[in-house]
Amino acid sequence: MFGLGLTLNSLISVLAVTDDDYFAQRVEADGGYIESYGCVIQDILNFPESDQGRILFEAYDSRCEADGGDAEARVCTINELNDLL
Repeated sequence: MFGLGLTLNSLISVLAVTDDDYFAQRVEADGGYIESYGCVIQDILNFPESDQGRILFEAYDSRCEADGGDAEARVCTINELNDLL
């Protein structure tokens, strides 16, 4: 979109992050700090648009339950899947 290779969601995220004053105030109000705005912007751009790990885990969990089992560590497994994908 806009010839920049950005989707609307990531463009909005970048614009929100590049408003340094507002973003820094929000982070500080929540008790945090920012070491590098560049890293924050890059992480937002690399964040998956859909939760592919959750979708994959739900299919796996359904299969486990159908076979009489149970999948544990849901959040941890979803996070690891998202990191891999």
